Amino acid sequence: MEATDLRPSKIIAVHLNYHSRNAERGKAPETPSYFLKAPSTLNHTGQDVLRPPGCQLLAMEAEVALIIGDVCRNAAIADAWNYVGWVAAANDFGVYDLRYADPGSNVHSKSFDTFTPIGARLMKADALDPAGFHLRGWINGKLVQDAAMSEDLVFSFPYLVADLSRVMTLNRGDIILTGTPRGSTVVEPGDFVEVEVSHSSGASSNRLGNKIVALPGDLAETGAQPRINQKTLAAAYGSAVQSR
Repeated sequence: MEATDLRPSKIIAVHLNYHSRNAERGKAPETPSYFLKAPSTLNHTGQDVLRPPGCQLLAMEAEVALIIGDVCRNAAIADAWNYVGWVAAANDFGVYDLRYADPGSNVHSKSFDTFTPIGARLMKADALDPAGFHLRGWINGKLVQDAAMSEDLVFSFPYLVADLSRVMTLNRGDIILTGTPRGSTVVEPGDFVEVEVSHSSGASSNRLGNKIVALPGDLAETGAQPRINQKTLAAAYGSAVQSR
């Protein structure tokens, strides 16, 4: 399967799943917490990510994407990895300007078209140890996110699949975004953002790359409008604001 063949019935994302990110946020959840992104957010390497009109705080989040290979329901943790067909690099974009509108569910901030690039290639999961992955993210060639699953991940990939399958049927092609480590930050129009997932076996997703483009004008007046304050700025930039 190629990334461009993906037709997920749902995209599920984990709020917090890295020790480094938890420290950055000052939170340490006992169990995973999730939100849904619209399947229409799906995007691919080489395609633009579009910052919505009137928004300023578009943030990147390098992530490991799990793509379900077989229908999964009530999987045990010990068996859950068998239902993962492929692993790929992902970027979970969101606009903090609209995060206040529906905290937790993130519908306004996370579900604009183009906000979930996946790729560049899909790695077959069956021969890969789920603890052997390494995640990196770059902005304009500068490394801003760097995490090894064996060191930084809170909830393992099989745990996430098993947990979600208790609640819903996971269909072939469904995507689980497994969280982001420390270093997520705001990107600007013209920036080129890259993500790569590598594995201790030598496998790699290759670099997923996307340019940021700002849509002109203002957001349509229906519903919530962009809003920024000091708390929003601090959350959007995180610790990476000092390194850019």
